Amino acid sequence: MDSGNSESVKNRESTWKRFTYKSFNIRDLSKSNFKEATFLWKFGFPVLLLLVAIWSSFLLFDGFSSVLKSEDGVTREAITDPLKEGFEAFVEQTWAELIVTEDATGELVQVTVISISDRQTGGGTVLLLPPELETGGCVSDCSLKSLYFKSGAESARRMVSELLETEFTGITTLTPERWTTLIQPLGEVNLEIDGRMQKFEPLEIFDFISRKNENNFLVRQKKQGEFWRSWLEGMVLSGDVDASLPVMRIPVVELISTLAKGPFTVVDNLWYDSGGSPEADPKIVTSLIAEMFPFPAPTEGDLRATIRLLNGTDDPSLSAQMQKLIRENDGNITVIGNFRSFNVIQTRVVYKDFQMKPKAEKLAAAIGAPVIKDEMVSPVADLTVLIGRDFNQ
Repeated sequence: MDSGNSESVKNRESTWKRFTYKSFNIRDLSKSNFKEATFLWKFGFPVLLLLVAIWSSFLLFDGFSSVLKSEDGVTREAITDPLKEGFEAFVEQTWAELIVTEDATGELVQVTVISISDRQTGGGTVLLLPPELETGGCVSDCSLKSLYFKSGAESARRMVSELLETEFTGITTLTPERWTTLIQPLGEVNLEIDGRMQKFEPLEIFDFISRKNENNFLVRQKKQGEFWRSWLEGMVLSGDVDASLPVMRIPVVELISTLAKGPFTVVDNLWYDSGGSPEADPKIVTSLIAEMFPFPAPTEGDLRATIRLLNGTDDPSLSAQMQKLIRENDGNITVIGNFRSFNVIQTRVVYKDFQMKPKAEKLAAAIGAPVIKDEMVSPVADLTVLIGRDFNQ
């Protein structure tokens, strides 16, 4: 009995020693090997990677479930009909080109600005500017002719751009030879001289439009206007405008072709002789600019507010009236369309940025509307003008 108990005690002591030894080894391992970089790389990184993969899968599944079960979002159909509520579109800037004509010595003899009414249907306006026209804020000899002779076409572009408050799609310089090339396909141009019609060959046209012997720019302007009208009308009467121009598809050819394919106007009587530099009535100039460039391209240092124009009524004619009014009051329309409802009662000018408040108030005073600040208004333009049923220009 005693011998059996003694043997049992020995067995328990042996088991305890083995257990204590193993525990010591585990504690020793945790104190040494677990902190070694090799151990962390072999065992810690895979475990961490497995946990990340499991958690990512859970988040991905939860996200898909939330999206599929969500009923908060609403799909909106794109509105393409410009007569329907909610339609909006960025406007296409007016296609405008500056054409300067120089003689064989490099002297400026004609300045022409052409704006296109519609790129698809054609038509537009031809505006003739006298080379003697002077720019404001200049000390001496600041006419178009002088600037062109000193600095070339770029200086003339800046001056005309500032005057007409628009940038140009392009600028073309024509010489006597280039004019001959342009007119050659038509063959001849019928011009009225001293009350009777005369035929001019292409080689004779440049002498007619330059008219260096004319001391009065008004006479020269009238002759140049007569040429443009007769040339464009000749293309129309030929029955094929494109065949009346060179086959080369350069910008000036495409411009004149588009101009002749629709109703056109030639403005050669805007300026008058004040005894010095040519002048014009500021109100007439402002009105003409608004008509020629309904959507002007921004000029260098342009400070005009961009306008988002929305019609809140079912009368499309109000948009055209407001558009002209905005253009005449230093606004540049970049977005046009309809409000989400045609039941708007009150016309208003809406701004988001506090810095635009003065311009909003100025425009609102011009169109007879109140000003509203709205943090949620679309940021695509500086100001939003909403036409209501109370608008009556």
